[in-house]
This record gives sequence, structure tokens and C-alpha cells, in this order.
Amino acid sequence: MKRILFTAILIICCLAVPAQRKRTKAKAQALPEINPVEAISEYKFADAENYLVLAIQQLQKKQQPTIQEEELLETARKGRIKLQATEQVMIIDSLVMPKKEVLNAIKISSECGSIHPLNSIVKEDKSFSSYFQNQLGDKRMYAQPNKNGKLRLVESLLIANEWSVPTPLKGFNEEENDNFDFPFMLTDGITMYFAAENSESVGGYDIFMTRYDADTQQFLVPDNIGMPFNSPANDYLYVLDEFNNLGYFVSDRNQPVDSVCLYTFIPNEKRSIYNIDVLGEEKLRSLAKINSIKDSWTNPAIVKEAQKRLLETRNAKKGEQQKRDFEFILNDQHTYYTLSDFKKQKAKEKAQWWIESKKDLQARSQELDRLRARYVSGTDTQKAQIAPQIRLNEEKLEQIESEIHNLEKEIRKLELE
Repeated sequence: MKRILFTAILIICCLAVPAQRKRTKAKAQALPEINPVEAISEYKFADAENYLVLAIQQLQKKQQPTIQEEELLETARKGRIKLQATEQVMIIDSLVMPKKEVLNAIKISSECGSIHPLNSIVKEDKSFSSYFQNQLGDKRMYAQPNKNGKLRLVESLLIANEWSVPTPLKGFNEEENDNFDFPFMLTDGITMYFAAENSESVGGYDIFMTRYDADTQQFLVPDNIGMPFNSPANDYLYVLDEFNNLGYFVSDRNQPVDSVCLYTFIPNEKRSIYNIDVLGEEKLRSLAKINSIKDSWTNPAIVKEAQKRLLETRNAKKGEQQKRDFEFILNDQHTYYTLSDFKKQKAKEKAQWWIESKKDLQARSQELDRLRARYVSGTDTQKAQIAPQIRLNEEKLEQIESEIHNLEKEIRKLELE
């Protein structure tokens, strides 16, 4: 009896194994009906990621190459993370134009420096690159190919009425296939924006930010500034007009070959991100893609004022824009914009110190934002290292703000007495 029972069980198991294998095989072949490339372009990064994980597993079982799928998977993962951290920024204008015309369309105050076509100083350059020249006119920054043809950022200084041989900027962890281009330095002489095509890019060129460390005499590890500025397409030429409080960046997302879109936005004093739990992922995707610039207008009154400033910069002839190095409210009747506006020498000297303190405040505020962002995404060990730096910067910011407040009172007293 036991032998008969054992034989029956064995027969059942033998019949069940092929059926189980058949079901497993059928399950393994069931991939979502999506195109991962299209899903990434539509900012459906999670869908692309799920598809690619399954696709890679199946290809590995068949011992087939997975290089292309793994590259797409990395792009999808980076996109998903950056989508959730999309910055809340008001974009006030967008202009589609031929790529070759975009440099002429960006109008910024001369106190912010200037940008020019690179081929105006490097005749053999045939690219669409630009170079940045600071407001003093004694420093230029641009991209130059290395021996492998990959673009690296360099600087050239005006010494004795001659431009020095370009030297590479220090501090960049450059991989063999990385490209860096389109540098732009803020008036603080510390903060630099540039475009990079590297392992941290979502797709093509992305916009990054770094700061110069005077102690080490090199730039700090750059941060990808995220969405909506960056996309799976090429994004570059991030420019800030600090005196008109306007920002610009260029993107070829959703554009035909040789055409780009020039976006104008209102720079944020502090970075804030959209709440995906409130908006929902579909709305967040739309904002990150910049489907409609009006959707970003959280304060129409501020947008209207910014659009007015933008129109004034576009209509102003070269040299006709009012020179504005800063804005100092003396009283209800008078606002000063340059040091030459001050009548009293002692007030002017204090104002110089006030200007430097304001720049220091801005630079430290940006550094604090960067540290906080690193803290949020860091490991427990990294958080333990970053926390004291955050506290130190917070204390220093309070001290500088107090100094600025006291300086303003002293300046007004000296100028009005």
C-alpha cells in the first residue's frame, strides 16, 4: 500500500514540474507594454525603471548583453530622484529661436559680467560655445578641448594688457568622457554655474553649480541643480542678472535640430521644492517638463513686475541701462544704486563694507542650502559630519545679518547728518 502511494505521489510531482516551469517561463516573459526611452522623455521615470529591471533580468538569464538597458536604467533612476526634488521657480518667459541667436537674446546688466561667442576669441572654434568675462574685464572663463577632444573649463587673466595662456580650473573630478562648457560666475567671485555632460547628468548636458574655496584654491564638488532647469535633453547657459533679479537658461527639450528655447525666470533667494503629495505626480511632471510657464506663477504680481523688468532690458539700447550696483534705501525720498551716489566719504566707505557683507551673506546662504540638501540625502555617517557645518553656517549667517543691519543704520546716519 505504501509503495502504491509513493508511486502515485512521484507521478504527480513529475507531471507538475513541467507545468510549473511553463508558468514560470510565461511569467518571466510578461514585460509591461511600454517603450522605456519614450517613458523617460515623458518623465515617467518609475515606469521606465520597473520595465528595465525586468528586462535586464530576462536578458541576463539568456546571457545576452545588457549595457544599453543598464544605461537607460541609470538615467531613469536619476530622473525619478530629481523629479521628486523639482524646484518651485516662477518662469516668466520662453522664446524659441535658432541656437546661433540665443547669445544675442540674453541681455544682462554690465555689472554682472558678460557672455560672448567663443569663436570671437578662439577663431578655430566651430562650436556653439560661449565665454564669460567678469565685470572688471580682467578674467575670462570658457571650455577648451583636452588631448582627447573632451571639453574642460579654463580661465585666462588679463596681465599687462595681454591675456594669459588658459589654465584648467581646479577641483573637478573629471572622467574620461566628461564634457564641461558654458561657465558663468556670479558677482561674488565664488559661485559658478556651468553645463556638464557626465555621469551625474539626467541626459545630455545638465546645469551644475559649484563654489570656489579660497583656502584650497580650487572649486568644490559641483551639484546638479535639478529640475525644472535640467531634463533628459540638453540644458545649459545658466545666467543670472543679479541687479535686475532675472535668470536665464537654455534648453533644446522638445525642439527641432538647431533650435532651442530660452527661458527667463525669477531667481529664488532660497531653494524650495514642490510637494508631490499635494500636487500629485502627474502635475509635478508637467511642472518639471515646463509644459506651461503659467502653471509656475504662484504670485502673478511678482511675475508682472519681473516681466516689466525683462521688457526694459530688451528695449534698452546698449549703454542706456541705468547703472545699478546695488539698492540702498536711504529714506522715503532717496534710493542709492552706486557708490558715487553717496555724498559723504565716511558713508561711502561704510557702504563698501556693506556691499562685501551682502555678498558674503549670499554666498554663505547658498552654502547652507547646499549643506542642508546634502544632509537630507546623506547617510547617517555623512549627516554626523555635515550637522556641525550646518550649525556653524547658521551662526555665522545670524552674525552677518546683524552686522549688515547695524551698518545700514550707521550709513544712513553718516549720510544724513
